[in-house]
Formats: sequence, C-alpha cells, structure tokens
Amino acid sequence: MSEQIKQTALVIAMIVIAVMILFSFIRTLIGPRIADRIVAINMIGTQVILLICILAVYLKEDGLVDMAIIYAMFSFLAVVFFT
Repeated sequence: MSEQIKQTALVIAMIVIAVMILFSFIRTLIGPRIADRIVAINMIGTQVILLICILAVYLKEDGLVDMAIIYAMFSFLAVVFFT
C-alpha cells in the first residue's frame, strides 16, 4: 500500500510540474519585457530538470539523473546565451 501511495504522489507531482511548465511557457510568449521571457525560459529549464528527476524515481532509472545533469548544463548555457 505504501508503494502505491508513493507512485500516486509522484504522478500528481509530475502533473503539477507539467501545468507549471505550461504557465511558464505562456509567460514566455506574453511577457512584456525580454527579462520576463529570459526568467520564464530559465524556470522552464529548472522545471524540466525536476520533472526528469521525479521520472527517474518513478521509473527507478538512474540514467535519467545523468540526463538531467546534462540538461542542466545546456539550460544554463542557453540562459547565458540569451542574456
């Protein structure tokens, strides 16, 4: 029973993060200033990293954490490039 509660909590967390990514994407499109858009892009990158890490726990795949680290490096470089 405890494993099922954990799996359900992870699925709910992934859904909430997906909705937050959608809102951040809307802020990227609407943002009145370029600084708002850059911050929204950075937020999307951070939320995707979090989503990958939660998915790694959900699927019990350690390789996904390595992919999250690589994605974090690319996300950082993208924000530096846009800035």
